[in-house]
Amino acid sequence: MGGPVVDVNVTQEALDNMPKPAVLVTPETAVRSYLDWTSYAYRIGQSPVAKPVMTPAEEVRVDSYIQLNFQKFRLIDQKLDSITLGTPSIEGTRAVITAKEKWTYSYISIKTAGKVEGGPYTASYDTTYTVLQTKPGHWLVDSVEAKALGDVK
Repeated sequence: MGGPVVDVNVTQEALDNMPKPAVLVTPETAVRSYLDWTSYAYRIGQSPVAKPVMTPAEEVRVDSYIQLNFQKFRLIDQKLDSITLGTPSIEGTRAVITAKEKWTYSYISIKTAGKVEGGPYTASYDTTYTVLQTKPGHWLVDSVEAKALGDVK
């Protein structure tokens, strides 16, 4: 997407550690696939790999976060430790799902592939996902609101 050209060095292991194919048949499976694929995009610094799990509006936000990390000469390697999804509120082709999430994450150098620059850290969030049905049986994450429960480094 956008931002200046940056030389990003990523380990082959990070590239090879792709998530399972996205499952977008319900709002809940779409959220889980979104988390898998955006985590992968953040780890390798490439938002287009996560494009199939989100709307174009959300892709802009994901890419902006990658670009922010590039400005700090880093990537984020994050792992979802646990998630508890609420019951989706569905109105037509729009669903809203709340979640409680716990993550472990580290910042990785973009100059030296695999070099940990900070972490591991942990963070917890109360999150609200808006998910849109773009065709029958096909849901995409359209926006995410995350409230940190404590400090995030």
